[in-house]
Amino acid sequence: IKPFFDPKGIVVLGVSSKAEKYSMAKDIVHLLQDLDRDDVYCINPKGGEATVDGKVYPLYKSIDDLPCDVDLAVYAAPAKYIPSFFESLQSRIPKSVVLIPGIPSSFNYSDFKKKLREVIPEGVRVVGPNCMGVYSGATDKKKGVNTLFIEEERLKVYSNERSNTALLTQSGGMAITLVDKMVNTPLFNSIVSFGNKFDVKIADLMAYFGEEENTDVIALYVEGFDHYEGRLFFDLTKKIDKPVVVYKGGKTELGARAAASHTAAMTGDYDVLQAACKQCGAILTDDADLFRDCLKTFSLLSKKKVNGRRVAAVLNAGFEATILSDELGSMTAAPLTDATRARLNEINTHGLVDTKNSILDVSPMTDDVMYGQFVRALMEDENVDAVILGVVPHVENIKSTPDTCHDADSLANIAAQIASEYDKPLMISVNAGEYYDEFVGLMEKAGLPVFDDIRATARSLEQYIDYHVRNQ
Repeated sequence: IKPFFDPKGIVVLGVSSKAEKYSMAKDIVHLLQDLDRDDVYCINPKGGEATVDGKVYPLYKSIDDLPCDVDLAVYAAPAKYIPSFFESLQSRIPKSVVLIPGIPSSFNYSDFKKKLREVIPEGVRVVGPNCMGVYSGATDKKKGVNTLFIEEERLKVYSNERSNTALLTQSGGMAITLVDKMVNTPLFNSIVSFGNKFDVKIADLMAYFGEEENTDVIALYVEGFDHYEGRLFFDLTKKIDKPVVVYKGGKTELGARAAASHTAAMTGDYDVLQAACKQCGAILTDDADLFRDCLKTFSLLSKKKVNGRRVAAVLNAGFEATILSDELGSMTAAPLTDATRARLNEINTHGLVDTKNSILDVSPMTDDVMYGQFVRALMEDENVDAVILGVVPHVENIKSTPDTCHDADSLANIAAQIASEYDKPLMISVNAGEYYDEFVGLMEKAGLPVFDDIRATARSLEQYIDYHVRNQ
C-alpha cells in the first residue's frame, strides 16, 4: 500500500470546468498543488480545462488519455459512477485508488461491493469508499499527499520534523477535529481516513506503519471490525514494537446503530475488545478526550525515558495539588532524596512550600524563575521518573500574558529549556481560558505536551507510564 503515501503521479477524478461551481475535486487539486506537486492530473469525461489558483489544468476524458502512468487515483465524482470508472481502466491502471464518495442509502451496499469485486483490476488497492482519504507529510525523501478536501482557511494540515504519529481512522471527522485542536502541535506524519474498508483494512495499515521508519506511534479510531479483522489487529499489535493507542466508537447499542448507519460497521463486543487490548498491549482509551491526550503524550514524549512510576509535581493552586494526588492511579508520589529536599528548602525563600511532599503546592507569590528552579530540582532527582508542571496562570507573578510570555525568563520559555535538557518526561497543565492561548502555544510549539487541566495531565501520563513500564 506504499503508493498511497509516496505516489509517483496523482490523478483526480471529478474536477469541474465551471469556475462558479463548487468542486471537492478542485479542493483536492489545490491541496496537492500546495505541496508543490508537479505530477497532478485532472479528469472530467466532458473534457475542457479547469483553473485552480491560477494554474490551468487540461481535463482529460479518461486515465488512458494521460501523458504518463500514475500511482494514485483520487475519485471525487458521484458514487454511482464508481463501477464504470473501474471498468474503464485499460492501459494506464493506477496502483492505488481513494474512493471519496459516501454510499447513498438507496444503494444496496452488499450488491455494490460484489460489483466492485468483479470490475476492479487485479492488484489495485482501494481506500474507502465514504472517506476523506490520505494525508502523508512531505520529507526530504518524498513528496507529500493530501486528499482531505478541507480548504486551508478552514483546516491547516501540516507536519514537521517532530511529527511521528500515524492516525488511522474510520471517521474523517475524527481526523479533522484532532488536527484542528493540535494546530501548534502537528503530531501526525500520516492520516488515513478509511471509511467503509472495502479493500484496505486496519491490518494492512497497521502492518505498513508498524515498519515505517518515521512513525513512532500508531493511533486507531475504529467503529467496527470486519470478519477476522479483530484477530488480525490482535496478532499485529503483539508484534509491533510501537505504542498502539485505540479509541472505539459504537460501544453501546445506540452507538452501534449510529456507527452502522454511516460506515456499515459491525461494532462487536466492547468487553472482548477490552480484554484483547489488555492481552496484546494496545492502549485502549475510554473517551475521545483521553484518546487525544494520550496521542499528544505518546507522540511528544516518544524520545524520553521511563524508569518507573514515581511522579513529582510543581503547582500553584492547592486544589490542583489535591486533585493530582487523588488521580495518581497506578503512579506514586516520588520519595525525594535528602539532597533534593535541601535544594528545595534553599529555593523556598518565602517559606510557604511544604518540601516534605513531592507534589509541591507552591505559593502564588512564586515567579517564573523560582518556578523553574523548583521544576529543575525535581527533574534532577534520581528518585523521580516524571515531573508535572501545573499552573493557574492568572497570578501577577507569572509572565503568562500575550505581552510578557515571550520574555526569555517567562515560565513558558523556562519550561521549554528544561524539557530540552533532560530525557525525563515533563508534562504541563495550564488551567485557563483563551486569553492565555499564546502562553500555551509557546510551549506547544517547543514540543511540550500541554493539557487543559491537571486531571487530563495525570490520566494521560498514567497511560504513558503504564505502557513503558510493562514493556521494559
